[in-house]
Amino acid sequence: MRAALVLALAACSAGAPGPGIDVDRAVGHAVALVALGPRPGDSPAAARAADYIAHALEELGARVERVPVGSVELPEIHALGHTYRKPHVAETRDPDLVVHLGAPGPGLLVMAHYDTVPASPGAIDNAVAVGVLIELVRALRAAPPGALPPITIAFPANEEIGLVGSEAYAARADAGVAFALALDLVGGSGPLSLNGASTLIGERELRWLADAADRAGVALRAPLPHRVVSRWWPQLERSDHGPFTRRGIRAAHLYHRGQDGEHIDLAYHSARDTADRIDRRSVDELGRLLHALATSPVPPPGGVDGFWVPAAVNTVVPRWALLALELALAGLSFALLVRPARRGAPPARAPGRRLGALAAIACYAVATLAACAIERVAAGDHPAPWLHAPRWPVIALALVLAGALALAARLAGRLAPWTGEHRYLAAAIAIPLSCGTGLLLAGAAELAWIWLVSAAGIAVASRLDRARGIALVAAALPAALLLDPAQLREVAWNGFLPAVVPLTMWISITSLPVAAAAAWLYRSRTPAGPLGTVVLVVGSGLAIHLGSEMLICHDTPCSPSQFQEIHLACEATAGVH
Repeated sequence: MRAALVLALAACSAGAPGPGIDVDRAVGHAVALVALGPRPGDSPAAARAADYIAHALEELGARVERVPVGSVELPEIHALGHTYRKPHVAETRDPDLVVHLGAPGPGLLVMAHYDTVPASPGAIDNAVAVGVLIELVRALRAAPPGALPPITIAFPANEEIGLVGSEAYAARADAGVAFALALDLVGGSGPLSLNGASTLIGERELRWLADAADRAGVALRAPLPHRVVSRWWPQLERSDHGPFTRRGIRAAHLYHRGQDGEHIDLAYHSARDTADRIDRRSVDELGRLLHALATSPVPPPGGVDGFWVPAAVNTVVPRWALLALELALAGLSFALLVRPARRGAPPARAPGRRLGALAAIACYAVATLAACAIERVAAGDHPAPWLHAPRWPVIALALVLAGALALAARLAGRLAPWTGEHRYLAAAIAIPLSCGTGLLLAGAAELAWIWLVSAAGIAVASRLDRARGIALVAAALPAALLLDPAQLREVAWNGFLPAVVPLTMWISITSLPVAAAAAWLYRSRTPAGPLGTVVLVVGSGLAIHLGSEMLICHDTPCSPSQFQEIHLACEATAGVH
């Protein structure tokens, strides 16, 4: 369904297909490189790959520079309190291959590394990108003299062991590169996506990319979580654009996001990355986009920051527009939070002990711990069985959490009456408002809107007499987006969601506004009496039982040892994908 929607939007919004490359020839180059087998740096296969690329380019009449790389000082990479790479010196005999086209001067640099990890023939990583660039040279050399702006095509060496070739290129680039674009993991069946857009990439650069995509008739995506990571931690970029970003040179990365309908590629860095996985339509759209970019000058630096609108195709707006919208949502939510709606005189408070917000928090904590315990028992020895197919475990644990919370609240209510329904409404608004404001202050405006739309929706719904239930829908927005199964698997695949953290905790955190809104709606109604209590208790028990059964019956394709060894890639080994 998601892929069909993307295609429909692309058909409605992207322009007509523009000029591109010879797809058959590009795929043929990729197949020839794959036939060489794994091509780790400084291996005979890597040397043969470099010779193949140089010969193919020289046959087109291009002048190929074999630039020695030699010894390269690789800087330390540190983020999130963890050192991902210690500073060290890497040395390689493999050269960077470089072809200059168009007018002289600083311009666009497009790169595709030609090495692989030792175990992989490297079709998607990265033979397709090499084949596309060889054919891009063919297409650009056919342009009339003087028609091309400055453009450089490069094939860096030894990307897989630390971006060695591109580190050397970036160190000597000086003012010769206006914009560096890395092609990596292209040619798969996923949507063409933009990654690595740091704070150096503003509205001007994003519009240049979006306009080129329109001219090419291509729907280019820019996943919002990736943009946040690239802005927060540019030093973590793992493709050839990274060394340029670290040196203050504008750079980005194009890739096809995932394979087989997922956001991830289970054949990544494995023997299964073979030529039969190449998607010719993806090769064609990449070639058309690169042709459009190569024939348009790189915009000058400067200007305002930009925001790539996620729901539209190739649409960029100034980032201040997003910030203004989010500030308006935050202001509206806060105003309605401090001035709650009044419906008549408040009910008289009965004497004696009453249960309020602190007791509700305690019930929520007890329910979360109970759901965590059930999740752990159902998981057995597997650290995170839910990751193999998150949809049903998410539903199951949500049922367990909801049932345990309702049961805990009802049992607590037997000790003392509940009161203060307006406190639950305030919590339902304040929680997403705080999360959204925190993300906004941290510079993650691309994600802050999720929580701020939720807060504003709850606040407005609380003023609607006959449609107050909309508050529950608005409260569920963060959970619905952040617990999307494909999103969960991608975040875990990229290492941002540790398997040791129970799924229940993520559900509990994102569902806090839902629980508060549900408590407000329930407490603001007339008590249901004894029959309602029976229904609540029986329903809670059934929810816990059903959720537990779903967890216990959830089958996993990989053994715990397989998962711990190669993570989600074990599914491909087991023949699941």
